[in-house]
Amino acid sequence: MSLKYRGVNYDVVPAQVAVTEEVIGRYRGAVATRHLAPQIKVSHPKALKYRGAVVRY
Repeated sequence: MSLKYRGVNYDVVPAQVAVTEEVIGRYRGAVATRHLAPQIKVSHPKALKYRGAVVRY
């Protein structure tokens, strides 16, 4: 896909995410499904600071 922003052209490569489809029921005669993405563990920084204060999470 080719996009243009403020006169600059660039190409976008969409992210490839593996999803699974789960049937959750029926609504007005149609099958209702939802798409689930696998949980990805994200490492958080150990000493995150915001305006000089250490942020805890």
